[in-house]
Amino acid sequence: MENRSKEKKNKLREGLTWQTEADSELHSSEWFGAIIRYFWHLGRREFNTFYNPKELKKNTIIGWICKMIMLILLMYIVYRYSTV
Repeated sequence: MENRSKEKKNKLREGLTWQTEADSELHSSEWFGAIIRYFWHLGRREFNTFYNPKELKKNTIIGWICKMIMLILLMYIVYRYSTV
């Protein structure tokens, strides 16, 4: 009887997946990278060739660089138009 309750608790713990902010950032960078690479090839290759576990590192790096460039560009635009 006691074993069943322990097994049930372990299954409940395994089912819970807590997502942190770092996981969200990683996933968004991965998506941005895959989308950028897909459009870079003008859609000639299927999206699944870019969005798979083998291409995770490339997608994440490209997506992160793109997000940083957009952030710097946004900061420049705000700075440029905030000073009159």
